[in-house]
Amino acid sequence: MIGNIDLDGAILNVLIQEYGQKKVLMSNFDTDNAIYSDGFILAIESGKIPTLELYPTDSHRFYNELKEYHHVIINDECYNVYFKN
Repeated sequence: MIGNIDLDGAILNVLIQEYGQKKVLMSNFDTDNAIYSDGFILAIESGKIPTLELYPTDSHRFYNELKEYHHVIINDECYNVYFKN
């Protein structure tokens, strides 16, 4: 995976605007140590909002409306992060 680091805090800002600072900081979504896939960055740039939940890459969420996901690596673990439109 080609990785991207959020040097200017843009992804953190998107998360805080959507969920609030307290909820973001209490989540496991460690933006300080995250490496984002190109698809993740493109989804953010197109205005999609990631959820705060991190799922192992071998899991799938077929039970709800969230179908788009992209990868993020945090502390050497790869996760699926789903997006809302």
